[in-house]
Parts: sequence; C-alpha cells; structure tokens
Amino acid sequence: MKMAFGATLALSSSLGLAGSAFAGDKDQDVWEGLNIPIGVEFDGNGNIWFTEMGVQGPDNPGNGKINYLSPGLDGSYDLNGFVEGVAVAFNSMGEPTGALQLAFDTDGSLLLASGGPNIPPFPSLGSILRYDPTEMVRSAGPYDVLASPALMQQIPVFPFVVGSGYGDSNTYAVAPAGDDGDLYIVDSGANALLRWSSAADELSVVVDFPAVENPKGSVPGISQAVPTQVIADGEGGAIVVQLVGFPFADGVASIFQVSASGDLTTMYTGFQTLIDVEMAADGSLLVTSAGSFDLKLGNFTPGDGKILRVAQDGTVSTVVEGLWCPSGLAVVGEDLWVAQPFAGTVTRFRGLAPQPCPGDLNHDGQVNGADIGLMLGFWGPCL
Repeated sequence: MKMAFGATLALSSSLGLAGSAFAGDKDQDVWEGLNIPIGVEFDGNGNIWFTEMGVQGPDNPGNGKINYLSPGLDGSYDLNGFVEGVAVAFNSMGEPTGALQLAFDTDGSLLLASGGPNIPPFPSLGSILRYDPTEMVRSAGPYDVLASPALMQQIPVFPFVVGSGYGDSNTYAVAPAGDDGDLYIVDSGANALLRWSSAADELSVVVDFPAVENPKGSVPGISQAVPTQVIADGEGGAIVVQLVGFPFADGVASIFQVSASGDLTTMYTGFQTLIDVEMAADGSLLVTSAGSFDLKLGNFTPGDGKILRVAQDGTVSTVVEGLWCPSGLAVVGEDLWVAQPFAGTVTRFRGLAPQPCPGDLNHDGQVNGADIGLMLGFWGPCL
C-alpha cells in the first residue's frame, strides 16, 4: 500500500477541501489553509514543526515542505518555512506520497520520512532526510530539500527495501532507537519495521507485520497491516501503530511492541485506522484514529476522527473527537497539537494532554505500594 491514505489525498486537493477546520472553540488555536499537513513534532524549544505534502495533482505534483511555528513574546506564533521542494510522486492508481512524518533525533537533528521511490526523477523521496534545525541555520531558510546547507544526511530506504524482495515501499515514519544513533523506520508499503545502524550505516529488517483478517463478510477478507508510526519504548524496543488497509474495518487495528531483538507483541487491539502515537506524561499512550471510510465520498468520514487515550491497563477513553483523519500528533506540556490533512489545519488543543496523577511516582496510572517504595528509596536528607 503506497500511502496510508494515499488516494484520498488527491481527492481532497482536487475538491478544494483544504483550509476548513472541523473543530474549534475558545480552547483551540487553528492554523488554516495548509496543503495536506501530515506530521507534527515539538523541538523542546517552543517551536512546532510540521510537514505539508503539498499535493496538487498528477499533472502538477506540488511542493512538499517542512514548516515551523515559532512563539512570540505575546504568546502568538509566526509561520516560517524551513525546507521546500520535497517531490510528490503519484503511482498508477493516483496515490501520492512525499513529505510525511517528522521526528527529532537524540542529538537534536530533525528527521523527515520521505515516502515513495528513490529514483532519478525523485531524488528526495524514499529516504530519511536529516536536517540541522538550530536557530542559526533555520533563520536563513527556507532551503531546497537537497541543495541545502541545512541537509546533514540522506539515508536511502527505497533501494534497500526493493532490493530485499518487497513489492512496495513507502518510508512513512522514523524514530530514534536509543542513544547510540540508530533509527527505527516504518515502511508502510513493505509492512515492515526497519533499523538503521549508525555505526555500520546499514539498514536491516526488524520485523514484518502480518496481514490482518477482517470481520466476516468484509471484502477483501484479508488486508495489509500498514504500520504508520513508531516511537521508542524506553527499553531499546519500539511501539508501532497500524492503519490496516482497505476496507479500513473497525476493531482490527492494533498497537504493537517490538523488542530490540525483533519479537512482536500485541499490546492493545480493537482499534480502527490508527495513524500516530505519542507517550503522555502519565505513561499512557495517545493515538490518532482516522475513523471510518466513506465509500461514496472516497475519503475518511469528516468528523469521525479521534484522539484516544490508552491507559496502561488497556482502558480506552476519547480525548478529542470530531476530527477529519488526524495524521499527526505532538504532546507539548498540557497541550495537544494535531494535523488534519484534508481540513488543511494544524490545531492546538489546550489543556487536554494527560498529566501524572499526584503520588503516582512510577507513572503506572495507580497510587499504591510501588510508589511508596520509590519514595522510601530516596528517604533521608537532601544534600
């Protein structure tokens, strides 16, 4: 599957739907008129970074970008361009891909997952692109995607995946694998999690995600896994969420944990069309769900998207609803930042990020003897 939701991107652009928000009140800040925003990340210094795929159409592919919102002294934000000219590639089915998810590495560099084929017409695609986002560099932008002093490294993923025998490749997401410089990479086309070794400058396959059986009566009966996002689990492994391919059935998507050795475990299941995942301050997981797919519209149903909180005991609650295919999520203090590609918006939801419960010292969602044990371990004078 080329894109997690590829064909609908072209549809939303051709219908002129970008630029209208589906949710908004006094507790929200909405940046409108964006061209297919996909990924959102926070750099720890107040700046909110996001991608725009920039889809126009097969005859005029568009201009993918990395932008950032910089905070002013009055609490407002300014929109700034950092990288532009990321190619948009269309396959024979009219599915586009290009600038997708972002992540910050442990050294502070900015990582872009650029989907599609890494072939001569599209030299910036099918790769992980590493940029220097420091203030001195970014202030002189925007830069060309490849001909740029901000570009630090390009890791071609497409050639490795195709050369390894996979029939498709789409470099969708990336995350640090630890403090050793290695990276986890989600290839949603290959339905695989990869690892890039910093020391060897080599890619390897960590695990393949199995096809998913749909509910009885669904057509097709089996769908591709379509992993979409990866984050480090803090133990050397990774947490991965999946969309699951057409018909995007309810109840079949899962959240997985992948050990450093490649063992695949289902943490939680029973979801629909998951795209992004973040760890909240209280240890719970926040996931975005695109919701149901409208066959008549040929797109995910407007207003059916959600942000869900998954507690460590598996309890699921809705944090935000009424969204249109939320593709990107960043947790910034008490706020949530969300990209909605078909609405053309990046939205800040104020005060909705889960916070640790007072007394829950180990962030397991409960106050009990384990927390007392932690406290007693530090008992004594503060020197």
